[in-house]
Amino acid sequence: GKMCSCLKELLKKEAYEELNKLSPLNLSTFENFHVEYYPSSTTINGILPRTKMEKIFYKCKEYANKFSLNSPNLFMQGSTGLGKTHLSLAIAREVIEQGFNVIYVSAPNIISKLEKERFGHSPIKEESDIHLINCDLLILDDLGTEFQTSFSNSSIYNIINSRIMYARPTIISTNLSFEDIQRNYSERLVSRIMGNYIRMTFIGEDIRPKFFKNQMESKKI
Repeated sequence: GKMCSCLKELLKKEAYEELNKLSPLNLSTFENFHVEYYPSSTTINGILPRTKMEKIFYKCKEYANKFSLNSPNLFMQGSTGLGKTHLSLAIAREVIEQGFNVIYVSAPNIISKLEKERFGHSPIKEESDIHLINCDLLILDDLGTEFQTSFSNSSIYNIINSRIMYARPTIISTNLSFEDIQRNYSERLVSRIMGNYIRMTFIGEDIRPKFFKNQMESKKI
């Protein structure tokens, strides 16, 4: 009458695959991330974007290569199209190949899923909560793009706080400035991020047109 350990592992694997199936892991690698896409002649607040992004690139690569359950949390911050999702998924790809369990979710999608499980007619409640908290690495993408409600804010806080309590590494990306985060979320959440995450500030201009142009030219070849 009890579920065997191998079946539990199989169900967990299926759950990870279900939560990861929408993430473009095949497009996001360290090899196809090019710092040359960032300006090297104009400065932002006295900093050259290419120099800054080159440092972030190598830090992300080192993070992936040395990943363990004791790895720190990362908070990737910057405007749209600067490579936050690309580098977080490149990390995920490397970490998965090392045998760790990784879940990638966007904030709007996971909030929608949690709402359906919490308020819908599913016989299994809090399934996603458990996997989000227990996975080896959680990547929470696009924080701040979810519809702001008391439920969404408390859910985001519970995920982040629980993973801190269980000492599980998390990577968060957002387009919001820190001032926006302070306005949109509770003081408790802001405090958790400031005290438990390494902040990475992405600068430059939208690199996606250059990236997709390069991809198309590679396919023609």
